[in-house]
Amino acid sequence: MIEVVAEDVDSEGSSCRFVIRPNCSLSWQQTVQIFGGIAVVALTIGAFLTLMGAWLVLPFAGLEVIALGAGLYVCARRGAEREVISILPDRIAIERGRYRPQFRCELLRAWATVHLLRASRRGYPSRLTIRSHGREVEVGACLVDEEREELAQALRRTLAA
Repeated sequence: MIEVVAEDVDSEGSSCRFVIRPNCSLSWQQTVQIFGGIAVVALTIGAFLTLMGAWLVLPFAGLEVIALGAGLYVCARRGAEREVISILPDRIAIERGRYRPQFRCELLRAWATVHLLRASRRGYPSRLTIRSHGREVEVGACLVDEEREELAQALRRTLAA
């Protein structure tokens, strides 16, 4: 199975749950430690050069540290996102959010279809959608194309059962 997708099937096989999350290589504590180490080195060098008379280095070192911190924070927040697709006997529930569901959508299982839309241009990602009664919800946006294809096959198998 895909590394970033967890699949849970109940004992009767009538319901299934897919948990999709981005592939994160660092925990929050590791991110803070790496940021702290880089910040200490950059600001120490900036302070040393300021003492030697190159006073303009320290403000730019500070700006670099702030930019790095902002980038790491955004990446860490994106890494906490989860998408849960629950396929129940009568409906499909799709939830998205970081620590609690911030988006929730329910579709009727009997009419639901899974569509994998190929990109019109090379280099762009495909889109995986679940449609039912004129509603369409994109799922698996954080996955690469191969993982999205595997998820589409697993969703189709589960819906057909």
